[in-house]
Amino acid sequence: MTEKVIMIGCPVRNRGWILPRYLQCLEEIDYPQDKIKFCFIVNDSIDETETILAEFSRRSPSPVQIITAPNSSKGGHRRGEYRLERLAQLRNMLLERFIQSECEYLLSVDSDILVPPEIIKKLQSRNCLIISALVCNGHHIDDMTIYNVMEKLPSGHYQHMKDFPRDDVFPTDVTGAAYLIHRSVAAEYKVYYSAGTFAEDIGFCEKARARGIPVFCDGTIECRHIMDEPGGL
Repeated sequence: MTEKVIMIGCPVRNRGWILPRYLQCLEEIDYPQDKIKFCFIVNDSIDETETILAEFSRRSPSPVQIITAPNSSKGGHRRGEYRLERLAQLRNMLLERFIQSECEYLLSVDSDILVPPEIIKKLQSRNCLIISALVCNGHHIDDMTIYNVMEKLPSGHYQHMKDFPRDDVFPTDVTGAAYLIHRSVAAEYKVYYSAGTFAEDIGFCEKARARGIPVFCDGTIECRHIMDEPGGL
C-alpha cells in the first residue's frame, strides 16, 4: 500500500516545558519521513517555544512550517485560561495550511499529548474521515475514567463516555486532542472549528456530524496526556 502524505501539527503557546518530549514522540512515529510534513501555529509565546521549534525544523528530515499567529492580548496559556474563540481561530489556521498542501490527512495532536509510534498507521487503517486515539483528560481531577470522547444528551448537553471498548473502533459524538482528519472534511465538506456555547472541538464535531460525517475513536490506541506544567498552579 502506498503511504499517503500526512501533515502533523497543532497550535502552540508557551510549551517549552513539554515540547522536547512532544517532538521526540512525533519523530518516533512509525511512518516514512518523506511522507510527513509538520506545521505549528505559534501563538503569543514568551518562553523558549519558538527556539525549540526552530531547532526541530533544522534537524528534521521532514519539512517543518512554523507559522506565527497575530498577537492576542487575551487568555492565558495555562489550563482553564484559554479563550475558546482564539483556539478556534488558531485551529482553523492549521486547517487552512492543511488544505493548501498536498497532504491527504492531518494528524492534529495537542502539544501536551505524547503519541505512540503506531498512531498514524493504526488510525489510517480504519478508513474513517475523522478518528481519534484515546486520551485521558482526568488527571487534574483524579478521575482516570474521563477520556476525550463525549456523547450528546437529549437535553443538548454533553457528557464524557465511560463505557466504550478498548479493543475496537467505536462511534462518538465529540472527540479531540489527538485525531486524524481526512482532507475532504475541510476541503469538500467545509468543516471548520467554532466556539460558542461549547469548546471548539465540540463545534468542529457538531459541524461534521451535521454534514453526515461520523466521528470515531480507536479504543486500541492510547496517548499520554501531560496535563500539568512543572511548577504550575
